[in-house]
Amino acid sequence: MAELSRGANAPLAGGRLELAVAGARQGAVDLLAFQLGSDRRVRSDADMVFFNQPASPEGAVRLTAPDRMTVDTGAVPPDVETLAVAVSLDDAVPGSLAGVAGLGVTVSGADGHRAPAVGLTTERAAVLVEIYRRAGAWKIRNVSAGWAAGLAALAREHGVEVDEPAPAASTPARTAPAVRDELPPPVLPAPAGYAGGTAAAAYPGVAPSAGYPGGTAPAGYPGGTAPAGYPGAPAPAGYPGAAPQGRPAAGRPPAAPPPATPGGFPPPGGSLPPAVPPVPTGALPAPGGFPPPGGDLPPPVAGPVPRDVGGWPPP
Repeated sequence: MAELSRGANAPLAGGRLELAVAGARQGAVDLLAFQLGSDRRVRSDADMVFFNQPASPEGAVRLTAPDRMTVDTGAVPPDVETLAVAVSLDDAVPGSLAGVAGLGVTVSGADGHRAPAVGLTTERAAVLVEIYRRAGAWKIRNVSAGWAAGLAALAREHGVEVDEPAPAASTPARTAPAVRDELPPPVLPAPAGYAGGTAAAAYPGVAPSAGYPGGTAPAGYPGGTAPAGYPGAPAPAGYPGAAPQGRPAAGRPPAAPPPATPGGFPPPGGSLPPAVPPVPTGALPAPGGFPPPGGDLPPPVAGPVPRDVGGWPPP
C-alpha cells in the first residue's frame, strides 16, 4: 500500500472505494464529504454528506460508520469533479486536529493508498484527501489543510450556507455615574474696603488691585485704568469733564441722611412745636394790674414812711 505525503497524488482504478479514517469518532471528530463542481463549490447543500445527511442525493457517497465512507465513482454525477473528504472537531472538544493521534485516510480497492494527516497545527476542521477527475480518470491527493475557525469556515469555503447561532443578548454593564471634578470658583482679591474682604466670584476681569480706586481697573473699564486717586482726579477717557467731586470714599457707600422727624402735633403725624429760646434771668417784665396777676403793683412810696396817726378814733 502506497503512502502519500502531503500534496502528493496517485491514480485510482475507480469503481467502488472504501475509505477508513483513523482518529474519527462520533461526538469528537466528525467525518464528512463534499461533492464539488468545477468552481470547487457544492451545487446545493445536499452535496454535503455528514452524520445528519449520510448520503449524497444520487447515493454515490455514503457514510457507513462514524469513521468509514464508501464512494462509487461510477455513480458520481458528471458535473461533480471533486470529492473532498474532511473531518472537524466537535464544538465541545477543545484543542485542534493536531492533537488527534494517527489522523489519516486509508483507501482500499483495486489499489490501496494511505494518506496521513501531516502539518496540521491550530486547525479544527480540515480536508484530508481529495478524489478528483483528471483526463477521464480518477486520482487521489493528500491535502492536509484546514481552518482554525472550525466546521462553519470549512462549509462556507465550499459553498454551503451556514446558519450562525444568534448572539446572546448582552446586558450592558452598569457604570457608576461620572463624578465631575469641579473646583470652587476662584476668590479674587477685593478692592480696599470692599465689604466682606473678598471680591465676588463673578467679578468682571481681574479684580482691582488693593486700594482701588487708584489701582488697575477691571477689564472693560473705560480708559483701561482707574483714575489715579479717584475721586478728584482726571476722569477716564470719554467721561464728560472731570470726575465729579465729593464722591464717596473708595469701597465705602455714601452716608445715609438722618431719618426725617415725623410731622404734625401731637406726634406722630404733626409737627413738633417750635423750640422756645431761653430767656435771660430778670428779663421777664413784672405782671401788670393790681391785685396781681393782671394789674400793676402800686408805685413805691417816696420819702420817709409816715408814722402812726394818733388820736381816737382813727381818722
